[in-house]
Amino acid sequence: MDVLESDSSRVVLRFEKGELETISDPILDHAEEFTSSVLDLANLLKEQGYRMRNTFRQPPHAFGD
Repeated sequence: MDVLESDSSRVVLRFEKGELETISDPILDHAEEFTSSVLDLANLLKEQGYRMRNTFRQPPHAFGD
């Protein structure tokens, strides 16, 4: 994880592909110990991990168009 930008109103982070679930899984496993903002971040990281693994693309003209 790299902090690209940080100021009083926002933080911009960059994650490597392999870090997404390494960070999100332990947070979600102990969800009762975290605030909603931390859980939101963990869910976003988990969702992005799914999207990166899902390489399905609908073939062109699959429905006869």
